Amino acid sequence: MLLIISQSKKLARSISDTFYYMSILSYAATPHEALSEVSGLYRAVLIINPENFPDINDYVNRIKSYKSDLPIFALTDSNHENFYPDVFDAVFTKPSLTPALAKKIIEHANESNRARIGQYYLAGFDASSDLLGVKYFYSRIDLTKTEAMILRYLIRSYPIPQSPKNILKYAFRPSRAPEVTSIRTHISLMNKKISEDAGRRMIISLPHKGYVILTPEYIELK
Repeated sequence: MLLIISQSKKLARSISDTFYYMSILSYAATPHEALSEVSGLYRAVLIINPENFPDINDYVNRIKSYKSDLPIFALTDSNHENFYPDVFDAVFTKPSLTPALAKKIIEHANESNRARIGQYYLAGFDASSDLLGVKYFYSRIDLTKTEAMILRYLIRSYPIPQSPKNILKYAFRPSRAPEVTSIRTHISLMNKKISEDAGRRMIISLPHKGYVILTPEYIELK
């Protein structure tokens, strides 16, 4: 999962939408919001226009104080390309983010930092971004785009059960987010499709905790 940070929340969300269309989980945040977002959930950070930050060196150091092994990249214009020789893992230049540039950023993160962005495997599921659709072992599951993103989020956040509120926050585009009560319906439809191949519900709800993928570890606890 990718954390996208910009002084402009609108710009961060626009960039996050690009990754969403590429079937990659990301979350848009302002600099202040991002400091409380940094966690093991994220595999990389992308800072937009670092030249607009009062002290980008200090800000990057603060992020790394929360998670020292988190690769941090920057997207800026060519006039600022050489400003940050020791700050970021890589600096990308472009007036705006295109799908081609987004793919280049992901490839660099995965090859240089082993970030594994876009790879979503768990309990027989493969919902990786380079696949067409979602597979359960050798069978293709006909999930919608929204359902596939929910599954990716549950894979990425495993083994921690996730509340409907968190699923809504991280698996949906903010402009298209439904009511939180609709998550139960989404999960129910997903289980119906998945059970045709798995023979059982593969997403369970743990009382007072949230939804989690049913792995052998959770089967033993039931």
